[in-house]
Amino acid sequence: MTVLYRYFIIYFFLLIYTIEGLAVTDKLVYQHQNQTKISSVKQLAANSFEIIPQSQSNSQKIIRLVTLDWPPYIDRKVCGNGWVFQLTGALFSELGYRITIEFLPWARSVRMAELGKADILFPEYFIEVTAPSDVIPNSFRRNNLDLSIPYPGGLIGLISRNDFKSNYDGSFSSIQGARIGVVRGYQNTPEFDKHLDLGFFNAIEARDDAQNLKMLLAGRVDYIVADPNVANYLLANDKGIEDNAIKLVHPPFQENDFYFAISKKSTNWQSLQTEINAKLAEFIELGTLAEIKQKSENCTPKD
Repeated sequence: MTVLYRYFIIYFFLLIYTIEGLAVTDKLVYQHQNQTKISSVKQLAANSFEIIPQSQSNSQKIIRLVTLDWPPYIDRKVCGNGWVFQLTGALFSELGYRITIEFLPWARSVRMAELGKADILFPEYFIEVTAPSDVIPNSFRRNNLDLSIPYPGGLIGLISRNDFKSNYDGSFSSIQGARIGVVRGYQNTPEFDKHLDLGFFNAIEARDDAQNLKMLLAGRVDYIVADPNVANYLLANDKGIEDNAIKLVHPPFQENDFYFAISKKSTNWQSLQTEINAKLAEFIELGTLAEIKQKSENCTPKD
């Protein structure tokens, strides 16, 4: 063994030790069935977390989930990473699974799930069976993903600048040809997406909601399609923008539920879907979901 090789081995193990030492460990605490449960939350990288339950009855497999920064629902900068993160951690902890959650641009998260490089995509809106895949040519999204039962989500609709005079009357014909900002890879509503795919609007794609909002404020689009909770959160946390700069255009489209989208390329995806559905229904029935949501929404943002 040469001296150079020995130094390489020493450097390699020091590097591994340093990376392990940099990992930040926190706790996920929740109440379920009148018991306080605690799971470990380990930050593996700037955009990646591992959640380890007390009881790892299904620890033989690590479930890989992909998501996005979408405050206030889920985001690395909000308390506990948001209530959807907390719910997801608690749900899979109750199932005994060790999970990783990776934050990525949404279009990339969609791609990973549809190609089977991730097991679950969340939080997803309802996906129509006829929704085309942007990832796999000549394929529908539901060929690649299936959905859990729904859980409470948020409102979606058109948002404009406060000083913009809107022609929207609830019909898409009233805004035909309008410049509308949409986030790449998002499902919105079945009816809006159908018109979008037909080129009914002058659609301009953004990477995420923050970029979409900036396009609106810069006057590059007339409207954006967004959840007002997300738009208002982003606005409130940008000190360079007036609080009353935007408005929700009435009537809004609809209230959208959230779903876990399970990759059909994941091993035993159907049994995983059954487990998720049963435990999620239990969380809803027993009030565990509502309690997690309320607790998380009362948190203050991280520094």
